[in-house]
Amino acid sequence: MNSGEDSGSNPSQKIDMIPASEPTELDTEYLASRINGRKIRKGLFIFIFLTIAALTILFIRTHSEGVIDAFRNYDTEFLFLTVILLIFDILLGAFRNHIFMKKLDPRVEFMTSLRANLANTFAGAITPSQGGGGPAQFYVYHRKGVSIGQSIFVAAFNYLSTLIVFISGAVLALFLLAGTYGSSLTGIILLCFVIFFIEFVLLAFALARPELFAMLLGKFTDWFSDSFSRMGSRLRKITNRVTLEVDSFKDSSKLFFGSCKMMIPLSLALTLILYLNKYVIAYLVVRGLGISCDFMTVISIQAILMCIIYFSPSPGGSGIAELSIAALMSAVVPKSMLGVYSLLQRLFLLYVPVILGSIVIFYELRVSSRQEYSPISTDNVQISAGKAQ
Repeated sequence: MNSGEDSGSNPSQKIDMIPASEPTELDTEYLASRINGRKIRKGLFIFIFLTIAALTILFIRTHSEGVIDAFRNYDTEFLFLTVILLIFDILLGAFRNHIFMKKLDPRVEFMTSLRANLANTFAGAITPSQGGGGPAQFYVYHRKGVSIGQSIFVAAFNYLSTLIVFISGAVLALFLLAGTYGSSLTGIILLCFVIFFIEFVLLAFALARPELFAMLLGKFTDWFSDSFSRMGSRLRKITNRVTLEVDSFKDSSKLFFGSCKMMIPLSLALTLILYLNKYVIAYLVVRGLGISCDFMTVISIQAILMCIIYFSPSPGGSGIAELSIAALMSAVVPKSMLGVYSLLQRLFLLYVPVILGSIVIFYELRVSSRQEYSPISTDNVQISAGKAQ
């Protein structure tokens, strides 16, 4: 990896890339052949099974009636607005990555960022704790010549903004909903706050001092490997992959925290808009079903749901998400409509993007198999920055 100068009038040209055709140790290790038809089918099966099981339980327990009528009578105006915001959500998620990736490599096209974002959504939905989302995104970028270090930095940079938005949302929800749900919800919010804050501190440290972070990570890996040999070997592989790209990561960090300081508030603004748009979609679904509700209450509930779903161990939060939506939204949505609402919210916020992402993934795998290019790892690499979509 050759890096350019740290400052200059055109920072987007200061970081050289690894050509897509240049073989590196990272290509053989990090982009190992781990996504294949069998693993995708297995992940999809688990995702679909848990989703159907949760929705079935939900419809039975809530005694949902008139489901067909609910869909038939869905307000077309709110449906139109929801579809518009869904398209905006997909495009904004891609743009949030693209605007920063463009600074590192001006040759990156928006369609590449769009495909990478959709691949992230699909892979996250079929892997435990959404761990495959980040590697899938990096893979799409890498096939277009972007180094893994640059991809990881952009993902980590945006994830830092995501953590700030999540922490702020949890605090807001604590004040607005504590009287509605009581101490149990307060405990969930505080737990999410602590977890997000710890992640925020570690990620901010990694972005500000990547070399020192890599060194400390290496020492921790050595200690962990001595105590837990089997798990330590997997952690060592991840540490080696991070170390391989630390120079690219460091150059990207210097660029953004040096000559591109306006990118920090821009990332925050885009992230805030991105998640507010998701929350508004949930509100429109309620209104589309003909249910009157308080806007801020729904927004606050969505902030809590996002925290819960984000840490769900099941692929894409399947099962847990549908039941959690029904449990929290029961304060707003009538019991007989909870099943329909949960299905529609997940349809617009996840199922549709997952279908689009599957098209991207299968296309990339088909092309890579023809080019004898190794697909990406999703079960051996767990990078928290890749979750931020």
